[in-house]
Amino acid sequence: HFVWKQQRDSDLRTLVSNLPYQGLTKTTNRYFPGNSIKTTKYSFWFFIPMNLYEQFHRFANIYFVGLALLNFLPAVEAFQPEVALIPICVIFSLTALKDGWEDYRRYRSDRRINHTPCLIYSRKEGDFVERRWKDVRVGDFVKVVSNEILPADLLLLHTSNPNGVCHIETATLDGETNLKQRQVKLFHYERPHCFIMKGITVSL
Repeated sequence: HFVWKQQRDSDLRTLVSNLPYQGLTKTTNRYFPGNSIKTTKYSFWFFIPMNLYEQFHRFANIYFVGLALLNFLPAVEAFQPEVALIPICVIFSLTALKDGWEDYRRYRSDRRINHTPCLIYSRKEGDFVERRWKDVRVGDFVKVVSNEILPADLLLLHTSNPNGVCHIETATLDGETNLKQRQVKLFHYERPHCFIMKGITVSL
């Protein structure tokens, strides 16, 4: 039991509100990863070498390239060496085009998701302002309206329901379409109608 408790305590993380640090480069939560997603495999400058590296990891490609190279040796030349390279180049080119198109589609999907708007509380403005999903950071206060997709894993601090209850759907995560109930359980929710963002410096 003691070992399990130690392991559980080591897994705990302290999250601090970003409000006192907005506008500063060095914040308490700066070591946490960002919220942007990247599912692409290649970069623009390294697409060709990376794609060739992947294609040469397929045994069939290595085999046919080896046969084509053998035709450059006069002792085993069966036909013109240049002719043997044509089908290899065609296969490599078509595969590269297919991989490039699929990666470009992933890039567009990532960009669309990363640039989805959401509402984040700004200490400077004194209100929730529109930001992008990729701009969400650990410690930010995010406002979610009805039927809106959550931009990240969120901790429920306040709802418009007097009992501090909300319902969410997790179909995109686990395929379940039934609504799940979540409730605010923090001590400061004793007065839900007085939830004031300004001046909050909570740490969890």
